[in-house]
Amino acid sequence: MDEKFVDDRPQGALQDYPLWDYALAVYSQPAIQAQCLVLQDRYGLDVNLLLAAGYWACAERCWSSTQVTELVAVSAELRESYVLPLRELRRKAEGSKRQDLYRALKNAELAAERLQIEALAQQLGGFSGNAKPKSQNRYLANLTMYAKRYKGSEQIKLAACLSELASSLAAAT
Repeated sequence: MDEKFVDDRPQGALQDYPLWDYALAVYSQPAIQAQCLVLQDRYGLDVNLLLAAGYWACAERCWSSTQVTELVAVSAELRESYVLPLRELRRKAEGSKRQDLYRALKNAELAAERLQIEALAQQLGGFSGNAKPKSQNRYLANLTMYAKRYKGSEQIKLAACLSELASSLAAAT
């Protein structure tokens, strides 16, 4: 996710998925957007899963390792088959003279991300969660549970980025 979400959905679409509304609200904040993009571009983390982690924490719940595995599996096909290829094409078109092509690719990428968020919301709907008393700790717990999958050499920098995002998400909600 590179661009800000725009809520131009038709009436009735995704309205049963407050995850989408949460994603729109928090991702529109420049600090959160920048932090998410660093985690996406530097570490390969999925912004929609980062936002879902924040949403779940906002609902006063913490993910289990099994729940994260299920969420990653649910979103992987959409992300790998559609979101990432569309993002790559959009980035290639960004500096071209064909701004109409760039806009069409951006809209297609955002539509694929919406479908991914819908799939995540449906999966979250079937979860129960463990309450954790301190707000920022819930955010960090969910983000860390997801990021455990990252096996790169920059674990300390990743932990610092996750902590920064957890603070921003906690302050935003």
